[in-house]
Amino acid sequence: MEELPPPTTRPVEVINRPAIDLARGGAGFPLDVTTPPATIDELIASLTNAYVARLEADPKIDIQATGTTIGQLQRLEIDLTGSTVRGNFTPKESPKTASPARPFMRVEQLVYRADPLKYATYDASMTLRASNARLALLPGVDKQLSLALYDCREGSAQISVDLAHLEKGLAAAARLRGGRAMKLNSVELRLRSESSRNLEAEMTVHAQVLLVPTSFRLIGRADVDSNFNVHFTSLTAEGNDPSGAMIAAFVQGKLNQLNNKAAPLLKLPGDKIRITDLNIRLDQRLTVDVMFAGTQ
Repeated sequence: MEELPPPTTRPVEVINRPAIDLARGGAGFPLDVTTPPATIDELIASLTNAYVARLEADPKIDIQATGTTIGQLQRLEIDLTGSTVRGNFTPKESPKTASPARPFMRVEQLVYRADPLKYATYDASMTLRASNARLALLPGVDKQLSLALYDCREGSAQISVDLAHLEKGLAAAARLRGGRAMKLNSVELRLRSESSRNLEAEMTVHAQVLLVPTSFRLIGRADVDSNFNVHFTSLTAEGNDPSGAMIAAFVQGKLNQLNNKAAPLLKLPGDKIRITDLNIRLDQRLTVDVMFAGTQ
């Protein structure tokens, strides 16, 4: 894999759109109700039912909540380790505009664990912890509610995936987005990291366009600065054959909208939580550790 040049040191445009947008509850904890649960037992049942709808039969769901009232919990722990997401499950569309966070409960110790969570072709692991966490209710387009973390004292999140599984996951995501004209066959991914806040990627896509085999490459570099903005550089699309070159030319136009620009790494509901540290590790797995803090 060819080493890509470092990002420019001159000022770059920081766009408003974050690299990872969770402001509309994309990483929240789903409920199966349209009105807030009134008791701790109702909360546990609502969370359990929502996850059962997303997971294959006999899921491994362990949800524990302790406290005197639903508004003030000592601990809320959600563990989905070993469960498998339904093959036909697709995340519901988020509202077009972010709804204001409706403060709902405080949790002294919040833990979410899926180590791993299995999908049809790959596994991924995530663990999230937060102390003195404040959770808000966010409605979806179907009016069903979800809980979203919007403030805390401090916390951490770790996301980890085997590189071979990451290839399979990217291929699965591309198939979901692909149209009738293109059928994706496989994805080859090569990653390189020279520091804890840098990642270079080269992805080769093998597909068929109108039954004609084709191949193209996507190349790029991302560097996270001290303000936790992600700088995107060297974003390039290259065709490996004539039909791949046509696809690459179209994709390059999209990449140019982001090339040599920066974006906030993460956006959560509200504006109270900020990232305090980030560490990217690359071996046989890609692991991202994020530390964060709020106002509590």
